[in-house]
Amino acid sequence: MNSFITDNKVLKNIINNINTTRDLYLSSLIVGEAHIGKSRLAKYLFPNATVLDASIDDIKIAIKDLDEVIILNFHKVKNIDMLDMDNKRVIALTNYIGNINIINDKFAFIYYMPSLKDREEDIKLLSQIFIKEAKENLMIEDEVDIDYKEADISDNIKSLKKYIYQEVLLLSMNEDDIMSSIYNFLYKNYKDDDSDIYKKFLPLYEKPLIQSGLAKYGSQLQLSQKLGINRNTLRKKINEHKIN
Repeated sequence: MNSFITDNKVLKNIINNINTTRDLYLSSLIVGEAHIGKSRLAKYLFPNATVLDASIDDIKIAIKDLDEVIILNFHKVKNIDMLDMDNKRVIALTNYIGNINIINDKFAFIYYMPSLKDREEDIKLLSQIFIKEAKENLMIEDEVDIDYKEADISDNIKSLKKYIYQEVLLLSMNEDDIMSSIYNFLYKNYKDDDSDIYKKFLPLYEKPLIQSGLAKYGSQLQLSQKLGINRNTLRKKINEHKIN
């Protein structure tokens, strides 16, 4: 059974409102950015509905003999005014609204689903779910500590999940894993026409070495002592690598 988990008040209100009218033959439109969970929400609310995709289906023909339907990518439907949605339970999902007058005529309810950046409570909740999922799929038993506030949510849930999986994998890597990863990267990026390969790839080692040291000790003087280099040399390298 499809599930939908949220701690966001706006989403909980949407769920409650749709559940209140779910048995009526009325059409609802959910508007929001890509990858925010619109499809999962619709399938959670209407698990038995036929799912159509306006990217590949002729919606006008496809909905003729259906009484309960979910329409993905509704913004790609042409001639919306020609759709016959009477006596049907339609829940359509769209990234944006085109002609608002036609939309208002076709849908009894329009819900605006917030993007992930406006759902900090869900970022935390989803991060915990993805961490557990990533550990199971990657067969990692060690505990991992990931700051969800640093997560990449530029593409909503899609980029969040990618970020969590990458962080779980990176935090579980040992020295041999890191060496193997660097080896593969360098092997793929060696170019015959490169004249100074050593200088080209030196930042790959120096920059994270300095960044992590500054984060750990918070002092250029202390870090220079740990690295065994002159403080002026360290400051020069910080400027070269544009480390803030």
